[in-house]
Amino acid sequence: MEGMTMNQFGADAEKHWKGIRAEEYALIEDPTRYFTELGERIAAEIERRTNEQERQQKAGQSEDFMANLAGLNNVAMTVRDDVMREMAFTEPGTTM
Repeated sequence: MEGMTMNQFGADAEKHWKGIRAEEYALIEDPTRYFTELGERIAAEIERRTNEQERQQKAGQSEDFMANLAGLNNVAMTVRDDVMREMAFTEPGTTM
């Protein structure tokens, strides 16, 4: 943990918790460690899902480079949004 910095996913999750889940946030013994580790788990899950979706998308690609690029960009954004909603932007009283 020493020397690690919180990634953007962890920082975004912490900001959400401070605002929306403030009572639960106050109970976290070491928020920096918690959200640094959460950010790493989120990043790993985004990478895993993105790779899976990209493999599926590449199987059906056309010859149109721009259409393929747009499709891959859409996959990346959709996966990121889904994972953040599931793992970071949760409602009070839900568990992680």
